[in-house]
Order: sequence, then C-alpha cells, then structure tokens
Amino acid sequence: MIAPVRLLAAAGPAFALSSCAGPDVTPGDPWQARLDSLLEMEGARAPGAALAILRQGELVWSAAAGAAAFDAAGRAPERPLTPQTRVRTASISKLAVALTAGGMAEAGVIDLDAPAAPWLAFPFSHPAAPDATVSLRQLLSHTGGICDPARYWAELGEDFGAVFESAWCEHAPGGGFTYSNLAFGLAASVLEAASEERFDALARHYALEPIGLGGAGFNWSGVDKAERLEGGALHRWIDGAWRVQIDSPAMLSGDGPVVLIQPGHALEDYEPGANGSLFSPQGGLRANVIELALLAQAFAPGGPGEALSQPVWRGDGGPGIRAWGTGPQILEQGQIPGRPDLSAVGHPGQAWGFFGGAWHIPELDASIAYFVTGEDPDEPKPYDPVSGLTPGETALLVLALDWLDAHDGR
Repeated sequence: MIAPVRLLAAAGPAFALSSCAGPDVTPGDPWQARLDSLLEMEGARAPGAALAILRQGELVWSAAAGAAAFDAAGRAPERPLTPQTRVRTASISKLAVALTAGGMAEAGVIDLDAPAAPWLAFPFSHPAAPDATVSLRQLLSHTGGICDPARYWAELGEDFGAVFESAWCEHAPGGGFTYSNLAFGLAASVLEAASEERFDALARHYALEPIGLGGAGFNWSGVDKAERLEGGALHRWIDGAWRVQIDSPAMLSGDGPVVLIQPGHALEDYEPGANGSLFSPQGGLRANVIELALLAQAFAPGGPGEALSQPVWRGDGGPGIRAWGTGPQILEQGQIPGRPDLSAVGHPGQAWGFFGGAWHIPELDASIAYFVTGEDPDEPKPYDPVSGLTPGETALLVLALDWLDAHDGR
C-alpha cells in the first residue's frame, strides 16, 4: 500500500516521500511510522529504507519507506521503494559467494581447504611466504594474506593476475585477518576454473535458487527484465539533490549482466576462471530486503550455510570484528547494541551510498535484513567499536529486535 509521509527536515532534501509496507501493516501502524522517521535521522539521512524479519524461516514483517528512483533533478520521487525492490547489496553479497563455495564443496566439485593456486591461470604465492598455500576457506574468511589495492577488480580484457602485484599483506596466509574484497574475486576465479562455468551461473545454481532467491542475481544476471526495470538506484546527497551512484535508469533498462569490458572484447568469449571479479562477487548481488533475510536464514542451524558459520578466526580486526566464519561475520553475545543476550551471524554492507545488513539471530530463531539506499557523505557515520555498526544501521537493527519483542518473537 502507498501512503504519504511528511517532508524531510529542512536541512535535507525537501520533497514528499512515500512508504510501502509489507504484510501485516495497516495505515497508522507505529512500526511503519518508526521506519519512516529513520529517513530523517540526524547523521543517517537517506532517500529510502527497507526492513524484513523472518521468524522460524517464515516472513512475519516487511516494510519500506522512501523512494527507489527520483527525477533527473534528484529531488522529486518517481517510484516508491518497496520490500520487493532489488538493489545492489554491497558486501552482504559475500554470503552468497560463501554459499556457492559451500554448495560446490558439498557436491564434490571443490575442496575448501585445498590450495587455490593450482586453479589459477597466473602465478599466485605470497612474496614473504612463497611456500605457504592459500585455500578457499582462507579467502572467504579474510585470512589469506591478501590486502585490497586501490583497484581490486579487472575489466574483461585485462590481466586479473596483474592486480595482485600490490595486493599482499605483511602477514602470511593464515597469519592474521585483513578484510579483503579482492579475495572474493579470487575465490570466484577458483570456483569458475574448477567448474568451467561463469560465477553468475554458479551462484544461481548452488546458492540463490536452492534458498528461494531465484529472482536475484549478480550484476543483474538472470533477473527478469520487468523486475530489473523496477530496481532501485543507490544515491548520495550532493549539491542539494540525491545523485545516482549506481543502477541508473539506463543501467536498469539494459539487457544482460552489467560487467566492465574493454573495447574489442565480448562477454560471450570469456573463459571461466580468467577473471572472477567480473560479476562483482564482493558486492554485486541485486536482491530485495526479503531475499536478504532469506540469505541470512541460510546460515541458521540446519541451513545450507550452517557449517560455514563456524569461526575460522577470532581476534581484534577493528570495530565490531571479533570472529569470522567461512564467509559470514559472527557477532558474539555482548556485541549487539542493547541486547547482550543475543548473537548474530551474517554480514554488513556499505558501498555507493548503501548501508545495510543481513543477520540470523539464533537465540530468537529469527533472521533480519535491513538497508538504506543512500547517504549524505558529509554526515559523520562513526562505527560503534563493539558492534561495528553505524548509528543508522543500529537504529534499523534495534527496530527489528523491538518488533520481535513486541510480537513475542513470532
């Protein structure tokens, strides 16, 4: 349903927004009003927000507020954001990469703990520890000794191996934790080489379709054209307007996957394994907020990602980073704001104005996903030293937990 909400504060974009709620929401619903109000939260201004909650694997609440698209001036909303609107989900995408690897390991296609180098088309060894091997599990848990260079991807037609010339951490593989986007491009290369299939197809077969995300896709690969047209852009508030950062109308109206290709090359000629970064495994999954909650649910006990949720590393990796599994981050009891009795497994994501997260809360048998679709880059967004979440992310997570408390966790 579509209902008007009030204008944003004068300090921000001054235009009328709309909200679109999911099941179990009625006009005047205080939970929807609370979500609407987060668009005006000081320090977390956003053009749109969405939230979904699963309880025992079933959707119990979903809602959205704000706009998915604006006019060319970046001020007048043209389409509302809904719980069904797919957006680029930043590093939450890494959960789908982990599920893909786990599914392929379960099928006997790949060994998560075997050396990755034999699958690669370029030399791959840590210069400070040339005899140390790097496994898929280490890549997915950020313990492979790979650091992100300024550019951690390659276009089709470039040498992906050249990216690694400045990508090695000081610590050897297995000798520490360093969050790495590049490691996921490398992991995708290994998965492609082992199967002789492109990563977008592998993710669909081994991860997305088995958990009910058949409509989602990496870099829009496989997403229905009509649903792609209804996708949401990501924005930043620049010079008094919401400026599109990614997934512009031209990109949403396109055909086929969105990949970076140099002149003289074509995706049809791509050899799987040559460049796993093409489909942005580190952050390119397009999914809606309900699908993200289902993705988190996959890491619940009994889910296909349960084994991947076991800690591979523990330590102090920065704000909120205390433990990591084979893909998912682990928030231990005492890390979730205001709820020291709860833990979570999942992943946050921040890129192109997107801030969000997808988490399974085992103590509640609940899975929660939330995101905003833009930011004001001039507003400070400090990361909480314990949870690692920004104030806006914290407000969305607390809203979901409060909803569960008010509904007796149903």
